[in-house]
Amino acid sequence: MKIFVDTGAWLALHDKQDQFHKQAIEARERIEKEKIELITSDFIFDESLTFIRYRASHDATVLFGSSLLQSSIVTMISVDKDLLHLAFELFRKYKDQDFSLTDCTSFVLMKRLKLTTCFTFDSHFSHMGFSML
Repeated sequence: MKIFVDTGAWLALHDKQDQFHKQAIEARERIEKEKIELITSDFIFDESLTFIRYRASHDATVLFGSSLLQSSIVTMISVDKDLLHLAFELFRKYKDQDFSLTDCTSFVLMKRLKLTTCFTFDSHFSHMGFSML
């Protein structure tokens, strides 16, 4: 099984003060037990680094970034030009929602990879028909 990991999950895992930290740790234990492959994107990586930098420290950010880049269970997909165009069209279509462009890149990427489940605390994913871990 493969699941997509969103920024909120990375933050909750690495910030003990995050309101979802306990749930994130429980989810991580399930992921490890079931040997679930994790998929994320370079947009999520960038967004996560930015938030960790502002929430914690530069050192914590470098530690997180290094561990993710060296991980053997996380596959990071680059958002290419075609995916970005599709994401931007989705962003334009849903002007009544407060989706970020990064959210839209994740939705399009998940559909492209036929992923149905996301490790996230962002209800936007369920709104778009994805299951939340």
